[in-house]
Amino acid sequence: MNERSLRAFFTLPPHLFRQICVTAYAFAVLIVIGFTAGMVRPESVEPLMRLFVNAAAEAGLYQVQGGSLAASILSNNLLAMLFAIAMGLVPFVHLPAMELGVNAMLIGGLGAFYVREGLGLPAYLAGTVPHGIFELPALVIACACGLYLCRAATNSILGNGNAKTVATVLSQCLRVYVHYVLPLLAVSAVLEAFVTPLILGQFL
Repeated sequence: MNERSLRAFFTLPPHLFRQICVTAYAFAVLIVIGFTAGMVRPESVEPLMRLFVNAAAEAGLYQVQGGSLAASILSNNLLAMLFAIAMGLVPFVHLPAMELGVNAMLIGGLGAFYVREGLGLPAYLAGTVPHGIFELPALVIACACGLYLCRAATNSILGNGNAKTVATVLSQCLRVYVHYVLPLLAVSAVLEAFVTPLILGQFL
């Protein structure tokens, strides 16, 4: 693959790129809000934390380790990100924004929990950053694709677009999923299974 082909392989449509930038900014703001809410009113984020723990337990992530853990994390995350994109097919309601908001509030709330329990932000970052630097961009990209798709579906209903446009946007989003989200999540899963526990263990 030459340089031109490689550039074309990873090129994002301009409108989708702008959506990713806006989504990333909103995600960062929501994390700060989640952290603040967790510090001021811990009970406000506790339902999200219980939801996270229950979801991980149901997925069997607490019963496996090593390669099996990495495979479980990867399969669960791939399905979650694909679902975030697919939710964009529902017009008007912008369901991917809910997925983004829940995850952002959870991340911020967990940070506040670590601080309140005396574990400190360094321990929280040690347990989040190694795999998070890959997983969180994948989440933002997937949710941005879902929002981009929702806008196309909404425009189609309102007469500002058509089914062909929605199909084109869906095709673009699935290409981004394969080119960006999948490899990011693959690296994240390996790091979360093998590296993050070792680093976090130095702080606990």
